[in-house]
Amino acid sequence: MDTKLLNKYIAGDVLPEEKKEVVRWLKENEEHREQLMQLRHIYDATVWNANLKEEKPGKKKTVTHYLRTSIKIAVVVAMFAFILHKEYQEYRLEHSTEMQVMTVPAGQRASLVLADGTTVWLNSNSILKYPAAGFHSKERKVILEGEGYFEVARDEKHPFIVETEKYNVRVLGTTFNVSAYPDSDLFETSLIEGKVTVYQPDTQNEVTLQPNEKVETRDGKLCKEAFTSDHAFLWRIGVYSFKNEPLEAVFKKLEQYYEVRIINKNIEIASRPCTGKFRQKEGIEHVVKVLQKYVGFDYTLDEENNQIIIY
Repeated sequence: MDTKLLNKYIAGDVLPEEKKEVVRWLKENEEHREQLMQLRHIYDATVWNANLKEEKPGKKKTVTHYLRTSIKIAVVVAMFAFILHKEYQEYRLEHSTEMQVMTVPAGQRASLVLADGTTVWLNSNSILKYPAAGFHSKERKVILEGEGYFEVARDEKHPFIVETEKYNVRVLGTTFNVSAYPDSDLFETSLIEGKVTVYQPDTQNEVTLQPNEKVETRDGKLCKEAFTSDHAFLWRIGVYSFKNEPLEAVFKKLEQYYEVRIINKNIEIASRPCTGKFRQKEGIEHVVKVLQKYVGFDYTLDEENNQIIIY
């Protein structure tokens, strides 16, 4: 950085664009800030000496005059140090990579309120990562592994991003549900209120949703459709609800919720539609027994290998 420009910055004689250039340079590393502080000390000393030379020879200097001059210089130095410290703290927070992690075990659920006022519910066997120091960048970004229900605090200047393994969801302020377990082919986003965009980073593949619309993956593509009931979101109160869903799809969701493997050897029942509600706390075996009576199949529970085999 040009020393003349830095001296102008210290003296307060820079243009707005020049000030921005110096601020960007200061944020690059600690050595730049130390260099500016050294120039600041030289500048202060120069101002001090200049004040002494302005006095006529032979005129008696008073203690009060020196004290006032010292105080002025000290105030300028303190203000400059405060500005530098503030800019550095903002830069550090904006570029901080430290993340807080919330993990929900299988068969449980949890909720939390983020620093911006956004409320998040996490379903069984889910993980949410969010900035430990709060949101300080242009985007409010969190990382989701599993299923989450979001009520996002509105902030038009700072979009809220939910990053998943397959797709990202971008919003300003809205209510929506995302199901994106990392070891599953299933991905689904349902919009309850507001507006969201589901997209793949670095591609043109994106879908915008209006209220009561959802998007899910089918053969690797995003497919949008309408929904009329919020039964799928009852997991927030500990209820798993299915309405006319193929039994095979129900099995896949139960695998995620209870972290168990379900092996279906009865192909004939895979497409049978299933409707029902189950309390999360009742456990996987209770759910399977109810489905057994409703659909009609046999099963064995292999506790050693954490498997349920359907016949």
